[in-house]
Amino acid sequence: MEETELNKELFEACKNINEKSLEVIKSIISKGGEINSQTKEQETLLHLICYKQKLNEYSNEIIKFLIEKGIKINLQNIYKETPLHLICQNLNQYSFEIIKFLISKKADLNIQNISEETPLHLICKNENENLNEIIKLFVENGAKINMQNENQNQNENLFEIIKLFIENGAKINMQNIYKETPLHLICKNENENAFEIIKFLVSKEADINILSKDQETPLHLICKNENQNENSFETIKFLVSKKADINIQNKKQETPLHLICQNRNQNENLFEIIKFLVSKKANINIQNEKKETPLHLICQNINEKSIEIIKFLISKKAKINIQNIYKETPLHLICKNQNENAFEIIKFLISKKANINIQNEKKETLLHLICQNINEKSIEIIKFLVSKKAKINLEDQNKDTPLQIVWRNQRYYLKFEIIKFFVEKGANIKTQNQGETLLHFFCKDPSLHSLQTIKFLVSKGIEINYSISTSEETPLHFSCRNPNEFSFEIIKFLVEKGANVNAKTKAQERPLHFICRNINKYSFQIINFLVSKGADPTSQTFDLKTTLHFICENPNEYSNEIIKFLVEKGADINAKTIYNQEAALHFLCKNENHNQYSLEIIKLLASKGADLNIKELNGGTPLHLICKTKKINSYLFEMIKHLVEKGVDINSKNNKQETPLHFACHYQHSNFQITNFLIEKGADINAKTISQETPLHFACQYSHGNLLEVVKLLFEKGADINAKTNYNQTPLSFLIQKIKNNEKEVQFLLMNDTIISYLTLSTLYFSIQFIPLLFKIYSINQDLNNLLKSNENFSDLIIQSNDSFKFNVHKLILLIRFDNNELILSKFIEICSQKSKEEVKNALNFIYTGFIDFDSFFNQISLLSNQEKYQQFEKERNKFEEKEKEIEKLFKEIGIDLKWINEKKGRKGIIKDLSKLYQQNETKDFTIIISKDKEIKVHKLILIIRSELYKGMFLNVEDSSNQVHDYSNKSNETIQQLIYFLYNDKFENEIKEEIKEEYLDLKDYYQLNQNSIIDLFLN
Repeated sequence: MEETELNKELFEACKNINEKSLEVIKSIISKGGEINSQTKEQETLLHLICYKQKLNEYSNEIIKFLIEKGIKINLQNIYKETPLHLICQNLNQYSFEIIKFLISKKADLNIQNISEETPLHLICKNENENLNEIIKLFVENGAKINMQNENQNQNENLFEIIKLFIENGAKINMQNIYKETPLHLICKNENENAFEIIKFLVSKEADINILSKDQETPLHLICKNENQNENSFETIKFLVSKKADINIQNKKQETPLHLICQNRNQNENLFEIIKFLVSKKANINIQNEKKETPLHLICQNINEKSIEIIKFLISKKAKINIQNIYKETPLHLICKNQNENAFEIIKFLISKKANINIQNEKKETLLHLICQNINEKSIEIIKFLVSKKAKINLEDQNKDTPLQIVWRNQRYYLKFEIIKFFVEKGANIKTQNQGETLLHFFCKDPSLHSLQTIKFLVSKGIEINYSISTSEETPLHFSCRNPNEFSFEIIKFLVEKGANVNAKTKAQERPLHFICRNINKYSFQIINFLVSKGADPTSQTFDLKTTLHFICENPNEYSNEIIKFLVEKGADINAKTIYNQEAALHFLCKNENHNQYSLEIIKLLASKGADLNIKELNGGTPLHLICKTKKINSYLFEMIKHLVEKGVDINSKNNKQETPLHFACHYQHSNFQITNFLIEKGADINAKTISQETPLHFACQYSHGNLLEVVKLLFEKGADINAKTNYNQTPLSFLIQKIKNNEKEVQFLLMNDTIISYLTLSTLYFSIQFIPLLFKIYSINQDLNNLLKSNENFSDLIIQSNDSFKFNVHKLILLIRFDNNELILSKFIEICSQKSKEEVKNALNFIYTGFIDFDSFFNQISLLSNQEKYQQFEKERNKFEEKEKEIEKLFKEIGIDLKWINEKKGRKGIIKDLSKLYQQNETKDFTIIISKDKEIKVHKLILIIRSELYKGMFLNVEDSSNQVHDYSNKSNETIQQLIYFLYNDKFENEIKEEIKEEYLDLKDYYQLNQNSIIDLFLN
C-alpha cells in the first residue's frame, strides 16, 4: 500500500500516543488516511502503538477505536510479528487489559514470528505482576502450550508458571532441538527456586536419565555448574535418590564425577558432593575421552582444598600413576601448573608411590616440568624430587636435561642456586644445547649473576675453551660480542683461568675481532687487556679483515682511541681483504652514515701513514668510494676536502675509467658544493669512462635534487656539451629524457641563458626530442585534420644541411612526427640548415623509423596483474579478429595485398627495407586517383609505414616503379575513409622497452589506437 502523506501523518501520530492522539487520528482518517496502511516494514497502526513498552493510559481507547473501524488485528510485519507479539515482548501495567481486549477480538494466540515464537513464548520471558493471570488467560483461550520455537526452548524460570503449564497438559519430557527437557534446562540454569521446581517435575514423572544431544543427563548438568552450593548438593542427592545413573558418560566420556572434579571453584560443597558420589559407587578410575580420571582433573586446578580431595580419592583406591592420552600422570599435571599448594601435594603423592621418573609423550619428567616454570618454591621441590631419586640427567624429546631447561629460564636470581644444586648432585655440565655449553650461555649475556655462575662452573671443571661445532666459537668469543659493565670481569676471569685469547672461529675470527665489531665505552679496557695477555692486534680473519676493518665499518666516539692503540701495537693500516681488496680506509669511506667521528678517523689514518690512493678490486680509491655516498652532510664534504688536501689523486681512474668527479655527479644527489670543489681542485671535467661518458653525461643521466644547477655549473666550467658516448648519446639527450615529464624543470632549463644559447647548436636528436616538449608545455597545437580536408600543403619539403646535402621529406610525415605543429616543423628545418650532412641523415633516419603510438593501450594494461593482462590481451585480440574480416573485405575492394607482411621477417625486416629506400632517396609522392578529375598525392613512405603496421595493405617495398594507383572506380566515401585512415594516427620513435616480450605479438592484433580509422570503417 502506498505511503501517502496522510498515511505518513497517521504513522507519526501512532508512534507517540498522548491525550490528543485519538482526535488527531480520527481527523486524519476522516481526510482519507487509510486505517490498514502499512510502513515499509509492513507495520500497521496497531504495531506502532504496541511497540516497545509504548502502551500508556491512552493506548487502550485508540486500539478499541481502530478495531471498531476495521483495522486488521493479525497482520504481520517483516519479522512476522503481530501487534500481540509486540505487547507480549515488553509487558507493563497497561498490557493485561489490552491483551484481554485483543484476545476478545480474535487475536491469533498461536501465530509464530520469524523465530517461530508465539506470543506465549514471549510472555514467558517476562516478569510482570499479572504474569500468571496472562498465561492462564492464554491457556484458557486455546494457546498451544507445547508449541516450540526455533530453539525449541520455552526458557521458563518461574515455578508458578511451570505448574500452570503442567496442569494444562504441557508435555513434561518434551525435548528441544538440543534434546533438552525442562528438567535439563532447570538443572543447567540453576537458581534459588531450582530445587523446588526439580522436585515438582520429578514428581510429575520427569525422566531423570533422559539424554540430551551431548548425551548428558540432568545430573551431568547440575555437576557442570561452576558455583556448587548447598542447593546443588541437595539437588544431586535428590536425583541420585530417584535413581539417577551416577556413572553414565556423556559424549566426551565424562561422568558426573568428572564434571565435579574439573570445577575450578574447589570448595567445601564440592568436596561433600565428591564424597557423596563416591559413597554411591561412582567409579573413581573411569577415564574420559582424553583418558583423564577424576584425579587428573582435580590436579589440573589445585588450591588449598585440593589436598583433602586428593587424599580422599587416593584413600578410595584412585590410581596414582594412571596416564592420560599425553602420557601424563596426575603428578605431571601438578608440576606443570605448580603454585603455592603444589609442594604439599607432590610430597603426598610421592609418599603414596607416585612414579617420579615416569615420562610423558614429550619424554618430560617431573623435573623437566618444574624447571620450565621456576618460582620461589621450585628449589624446594627440585631438592625434594632429587632426594627421592629423580634422575637429573634424563633427556626429553629435544635432548634437553632439566639443567639445560633451567639455564634458558629468564629468572636469573633463581637460576644460580638451582644450577649449583644440580651440578653438585651430579648433573652433566658438559651437556650442550644446539652446540652451546652452559658456559657459552652465561657468557652470552654478561651480568652479576652470570659472573657468579661462570666462576662456579669453571670451579666444577667445565671446559673453558670448548668451541661450538658449527662456528667454533669459544665462551670467550661469546663474552666479547656485546660488552657491558660486567664483561671485563668475566673476560678477565676466563683469561686468568686459561681461555685462549687467540682462539679462532671457523671464519678465523678471534675474540679481539668480536670486540671490534661493536665498539662502546667498555671496549678499550677489554682490548687493552686482551692485547696485554697476548691477543694478536695484527691478526686477520679468513677473508683477511683486520680489527681496523671492523672498527671502520661502524665508527663512533670510541673508535679513534682504539684505532690509535691498535696501530701503535702493529695493526696493518693498509691491509686488504681477500675478496674486494679493500683497506680499512675503504671501509670507512663507503659507510653511508658519515659523522664527526668518520672525519676524525680519516685524519688519524692519514696521519698514521694510510695510503690515500690505495685501490680496491674495482680500482676505486677511498675518494671514489666517498664520492659514491648517497647521504650528504657537512662531514662528508670535510672528509673529501681533507683527502684532497693530503694529496689524493683527484683524477685517479677505476677499472671502468671513472673518476671521483663522475661519482660525485652520479651519486651525490647533484651536490653543488662537492662537484664545484673537485673541479676547482683540478678534477678533469671532460674525463671519459670506457663507454666515453663524461661527468656531464653522469649528471644528466643519474643525478637528482639540484640537477640543473650542477648541469649549469658543468657547462660554465667548460664541460664538452657535444661529447658522445659509444652509442652517440650526448649529455643533453640524457637530460631531456630525464626531465621530459617535469614541466617545472623544463621551464627552469629554458630560462637558463647558457642552455638556451646551446639549444640552437645542439644535435638534431636533442632538437627532435626537446622542441615538441617545448611546444607541448605552451599548448601550441594545430589540427592536422583541417589540412587533410582541404587537401592543401601536401607537397614535399626540402631539408638542407650546411654542406649542400638536400633531401625531400613529405610535410605530413614531419607534422606527424612533430605533433601536428608547423611552428615546430619550421624550427626543425631551421636547425637542419645549420647541421652537417651526417647529422641531417641521422635525423631523417630517426623520423622514418617510427611506429604507431600504442601508449594509450599499454598504459591501461601496465597496472594490471599478469592474469588480467592476459585476459585484456585476449579481449583485444578477439575484438580485432571479429573486425578483421570486415576490414579485409574493404581492403580487397580497393585492391590491397594482405600477404606481403607474411613474407617479411616482422618489424625489424621492414625497418631495414625502409632504411634502404631512404638511402636510395626513393621517397617521391605516390599518386592515388580518386576519380576522373580528382587525384591526391600521398608520400610513398607513409604508405610503406602503413603497410608495415597493417599487414602490407597498400603496397610493398619492391613496388618502387609504380607511382600511381587508380581507385577511380571506387566510391568517394570509401576513398575518403582511406585517406583519413592514412593520416589519422600519430607515430613515436620506438616501441617502449618496458612492454614485455609476451605482448609484442599484440602488434599483429591490436593495430589501431582509440581514435583509429577502424571506428570509421565499422560505425
